[in-house]
Amino acid sequence: MKSKLLDIIITALILFCLLNAGYGQAPNLGTTSSFALYTAAGSFANLGATNVTGDIGTNTAIPTGFPPGTLVGNIYQAGDGVSAQAAADAATAYSDLSGTACGTVIGTTLGNGQVLTAGIYCQGAASTLNGNLTLDGQGDPNALFIIKIDGAFSTSVASKVILTNSASLCNVYWQINGQFDLGDSSVFMGTVIASGAINLFERSVLLGRGLSTAGAISLHNNAVNFLPESAEVITGTGTICEGQTGVVYSIPMITNAAGYIWTLPAGASITAGINTNNIIVDFSYAASSGNINVYGTNACGNGIVSPNYALTISLRPLTSAIFHQ
Repeated sequence: MKSKLLDIIITALILFCLLNAGYGQAPNLGTTSSFALYTAAGSFANLGATNVTGDIGTNTAIPTGFPPGTLVGNIYQAGDGVSAQAAADAATAYSDLSGTACGTVIGTTLGNGQVLTAGIYCQGAASTLNGNLTLDGQGDPNALFIIKIDGAFSTSVASKVILTNSASLCNVYWQINGQFDLGDSSVFMGTVIASGAINLFERSVLLGRGLSTAGAISLHNNAVNFLPESAEVITGTGTICEGQTGVVYSIPMITNAAGYIWTLPAGASITAGINTNNIIVDFSYAASSGNINVYGTNACGNGIVSPNYALTISLRPLTSAIFHQ
């Protein structure tokens, strides 16, 4: 009886390990998690009005082209401790991905309406992306996508990676054994960890990170961001009576945001729409004047807070009683 029970336990453990091996896990990005673009060994140059949110750097040169490019983040270069540590962490992340077991081997042409669900996908040679590729999270915000390409990878003009059904760009990883070329006007999602050059061609957009263990980074009027975009101006009612209920406040949807964090003055509470861009608020009789703010959040981090929305609480007039003798 004991022997049979032991056999069942061992079988269950084996199945558990096999299932976990199939799902894999995200690589450890270390200090590179704050970088939008980084190379451990190569030049870094921007041409034109590129807009980057996140740190940028190289461990063997000095990044150029900011300005005219704009950067919300820090620049790191050869000789500083941060860039040196990022080089080691980029190598670790690449090695982590190399150690993940393939779940499905797929062809070397991606896109053309193709849909992939969570998993680890491998391509055995240089590959391309044509048209649209959809990554379907199937309602799971933690759905993990790892695509391993054993060779260079390029995308065609105006190609797109599309995320649906709760898939998050923070849970999409591309390991590229070679150079990565993002074609003109393409939109790409996820963290790229390459062993060669990273070229973002004219007006292409990378919603994620571009990290290289060895290769130059070249930018051309691009947008790169893995965090939620900056929150815009809040709309709603600025003057409220104490005790008022059902007041609506909203903000345009924030690109890359998986959720919304609102801050309200004392005595105000969200009664509907929490964690969305449209909320309903009740005010107690003890509510205070103050500011409303909101920012977007995703698994990669938090976006920039909205401008203050000033809120004034008006006191209700006192009532009097007239007594007749």
